[in-house]
Amino acid sequence: MRVRARVARTAVGVVMAVATAASVSGCVTVHGETAIVPAASEEEAAAALDRFVEVSNESNAAYDAELNETIENGPLGEIDHAGLVARGEVTPGGNPDFEPLELTDATFHIPQQAGWPKFFVADTATNRSGDNRWLLVFTRDGMDEEWLASYLSVLEPSAVPEFAVDDDGYAEDIPIPADAADAEEAEEAAGDDAGLVLPPALLGSAYNDFLGSKAGPFADGPYTTEAVERREESNSNPAYAMQYQDSVPTEPGFAPVALRDTDGGALVFFATRHHEKQTMAEGETPVVDPLVEALMEGSAETSVTLVRVAMHAALVPASGAGDVAVPSRITGVTSAIGE
Repeated sequence: MRVRARVARTAVGVVMAVATAASVSGCVTVHGETAIVPAASEEEAAAALDRFVEVSNESNAAYDAELNETIENGPLGEIDHAGLVARGEVTPGGNPDFEPLELTDATFHIPQQAGWPKFFVADTATNRSGDNRWLLVFTRDGMDEEWLASYLSVLEPSAVPEFAVDDDGYAEDIPIPADAADAEEAEEAAGDDAGLVLPPALLGSAYNDFLGSKAGPFADGPYTTEAVERREESNSNPAYAMQYQDSVPTEPGFAPVALRDTDGGALVFFATRHHEKQTMAEGETPVVDPLVEALMEGSAETSVTLVRVAMHAALVPASGAGDVAVPSRITGVTSAIGE
């Protein structure tokens, strides 16, 4: 199956995508809250990606953030909404240089699930990122709800694992509790066979702890050890001081999702939020990008605080099989405060 999609670059310089509504699957019963059923049929998933094409083209070409809200949620929706608002402020009237992007060779990873929300993952080739694959997570909260895109990750083909399938040929997800308070509770809620070096429910908080202390089971890489080093270097400039505050979003659509791989590990999509405050030395004034200024409250006289949302794809190995790799991290400024 081949699907074509078009997207545009957001105001914060991140390629974003928008997603879709699909028809209600005949395989989902009125007792879907308890029955274990496929999250979607392949036809539904393809229809969702088709809708993704149509609405993403329209909203990105026109910088229509309100339209975009009808098809995205979670970290993807928050990043893309801010980008469209900012670009619409800086360039009223839409994007005169809008260029469509093609997504082809679509493969759908659809788990069987009980209860809501349900999700599936679309894995596509793209003409924007060389040989890299785009993985889009679609979620919905009920039979009468539309499919919304909540995560986008860009992965090298070698970073896309071989996903495990159940006896019926469906992808195997790892249930993630929304209210797990600690690792023991998260592991218990995910099932005795989760067997991962980190519970997916706690991946966001563990990642934020790593940014602050460089302690934790994360492999070296541009979004782990090198991200910590960039923070350290940011405070070496005498013209300003940097402060960071990291948190894990809990709003609807931000819950992590995980698919089991054939090695016993999992590919986990998760989100974090980061406040970055730059306070200038005496006599210095912050330099604010026009796209950030379009989102800013107040006036940046002595300091500016950027609020970023980040969405990640992590390869979480089975317990004892190594450290967590983070091959994809996409961030966007969603708001700013000037003082």
